[in-house]
Amino acid sequence: MSIQPGVGYTFTNLGGSFALNIDEAQPQFVQPHPFKVFCYKSGSDYIVRVVPGTINNIEPTISGNQLSAVPPPTLNIGYSASPTTVYIYLEMPVGATGTPPPFPDGPTVMHDTTAQTSDDNTAYLLLASVDNSTGAVSQYVSGSQFGERFKCGTGGAQYFFSLI
Repeated sequence: MSIQPGVGYTFTNLGGSFALNIDEAQPQFVQPHPFKVFCYKSGSDYIVRVVPGTINNIEPTISGNQLSAVPPPTLNIGYSASPTTVYIYLEMPVGATGTPPPFPDGPTVMHDTTAQTSDDNTAYLLLASVDNSTGAVSQYVSGSQFGERFKCGTGGAQYFFSLI
């Protein structure tokens, strides 16, 4: 048997033994997961970009543009000299008509410095938080989602999410 040397490895035959030396691992491109949040500085402000993903096979928007648009839409979260947490949410309103009403109806990605709470009309899923003094991102969601709304009687709606 004969093995020839190649790019990134060498093969040595020493008597009755063989040695395969791999010089270095080949670089592999890892595609970022859906809803991954990236933050970068532009001028004096931090800008957030979200990798396209889906909720119930619907692609959310930022300012009316789908996440997969070219160029990708962004959120300007500003800058703060002192640490301030900015929350990046997937906002999912419930449709106005139908039994049951459609969910989600026109999901969007939004940001706020206060924590959002879901109610009967809108669900919020926290994608990430960003420190807008450093641009450091804490990611909470790692892929596209399936969401379900459960409302029975006069009680408040309950929302359930799972990774797909």
